[in-house]
Amino acid sequence: MLLAQAVDDGGTTLLWGFLLLGAMIFLIAMELVVPSGGFLAIAAAAALIGAIAAFFMHGTNTGLAALAAVIVLGPIAAWLGWKWWSETDMANRMVLNTQDAKASRSHSALMGKTGTAETDLRPIGTVRIDDRRHDALSDHGFITAGAQIAVVEVLDNQLKVRLLPKEKS
Repeated sequence: MLLAQAVDDGGTTLLWGFLLLGAMIFLIAMELVVPSGGFLAIAAAAALIGAIAAFFMHGTNTGLAALAAVIVLGPIAAWLGWKWWSETDMANRMVLNTQDAKASRSHSALMGKTGTAETDLRPIGTVRIDDRRHDALSDHGFITAGAQIAVVEVLDNQLKVRLLPKEKS
């Protein structure tokens, strides 16, 4: 049977089309809540393809109307869903909050400051700058505990430090 060939089945294919569309909406909603690694999104896409095929089996005009509706209304529904979802408590928990943003800005303020390595940096360890402990990454190799360091880069909230040359007395 051809995809666009109409079948007179008393509306069963039309019912299947709407059921599969409902399943697609449910699966997309579950994808936002359940960590499935994209499996639910793939299942939702398969349900959408099945729904369009069912609409085409009911009738060519029905299939074309459903396809046009999905093409036009799909992006609008996705935009409205994103707008609604981004205002929920769950979305706010998933997005960087102000405390983390402040921490990122405070790390940027450490650029160029000097301090002391509290632990060995091989290449990651702890440094003390302005009487506060920070995790840091050595710019070049191993830095022993107690050595004087300087912050040379702040990248993705990670301090990159370099060993300062020892002062000659």
